[in-house]
Amino acid sequence: MSETHAHRLPKSFWRLFASSTISNLGDGMVVAAGPLLALSLTDDTRLIAAVTFAAMLPWLILSLPAGVYLDRHDRQKVMFRANLLRGLTFALIAFGAATDTLNIYLLIAASGIAGVCELFFDMSSQAILPAVVDEESLELANSRLYISQIVSNGFIGLPFGAWIFVFASEAPFAVNAVVLVIAALLIRSIRLQKQQQTNKSTQSFSTDLIQGLSWLWKHDLLRTLAIMLGLANMCGMFAQAVFVKFARDELGLGAQGFGILLAAISIGSIVGGLIGESVSKKLGPTMAIISAYIIFGLSDLIPGIFPAIWAVALSGVVMAIAGTTWNVITVSMRQRLIPAELFGRVNSVYRFIGTGTTAIGALIGGQIAFNFGLRATYIASGGVLLIALVVMTPIFLRAAKTYIVPERTPAPPSIT
Repeated sequence: MSETHAHRLPKSFWRLFASSTISNLGDGMVVAAGPLLALSLTDDTRLIAAVTFAAMLPWLILSLPAGVYLDRHDRQKVMFRANLLRGLTFALIAFGAATDTLNIYLLIAASGIAGVCELFFDMSSQAILPAVVDEESLELANSRLYISQIVSNGFIGLPFGAWIFVFASEAPFAVNAVVLVIAALLIRSIRLQKQQQTNKSTQSFSTDLIQGLSWLWKHDLLRTLAIMLGLANMCGMFAQAVFVKFARDELGLGAQGFGILLAAISIGSIVGGLIGESVSKKLGPTMAIISAYIIFGLSDLIPGIFPAIWAVALSGVVMAIAGTTWNVITVSMRQRLIPAELFGRVNSVYRFIGTGTTAIGALIGGQIAFNFGLRATYIASGGVLLIALVVMTPIFLRAAKTYIVPERTPAPPSIT
């Protein structure tokens, strides 16, 4: 797809783009400052990991009913309200940090509330994009959004959040509260290119939920991708949940060094967003997905074997390239393959399997670090992923022959 085509993205997309950019800037600050705040409140790896566990737990327990809810309600309004509530939550965290009334348990609880809001916002944003741009522009639009997300979240937000945390621990959270409100107002102003299709049936909530489960489970390709993603996210979280302590204890980094390292790793995600569409075309989506998974497994072993800054940075950059490429390809694939009126339900099942496992991974990672050491989290992650690669690749290849074609796969008929 040529750059000329990028100029045909509608104005409504650029409002969505602007909202995503500024909210990700604030989120990036919190991604860096949140673990530092947790580390300042406790040195127990289990409690540090519990902050991530709480933030990701909604994907495990709420993603399925949330999908049914999103198919029945206006997704644009859901995004607006979710950002407002998330902004209020971070304002309360900022107040607690400023007044020294915050403890690790309150931070865990607040992270859980913010995680619920993020779940509804994130799932709504993927569902709403096909109503903002046409089908031919999905890869391009997703790629642009990912690039924006990584630049604002990773390259700018991460180091800035870590740096200002040193001077005022409440500042990153206060800034995020403000930008989330601004992002919500931008979302509210978007005019959709086409009407969102909502589920008008009189079926029960449980019937709609089962319909989404059944649709995905019968779709060999999306079911397999969801399982592969779930394993990758679970294993990746072993180390990620306690990474702030690994950076301090194993790499000898302070808060500012931690922020710089996170920003350096985010370069890989920027590259991935830029090349994701090209990689998909040159290698084909099948080989691009397999290559990304190989990188997931091998990259996680490196920091465990070589606990040095250069090794962690190299591993992180390479994995970020693979991860963003995976996302650009598979998100566009879901948006094309899943019927619009079923997207919320089916996508929620996909995210339940693919993202809900991060909560489990955070819990396991905290225990691995506590009992076997911080480096063991990387070794365990890489080992499990390489075993998964051997098991899942033949299954994925069989499904890919049916559903992945060189150009474009039409969506299957809707369920009536």
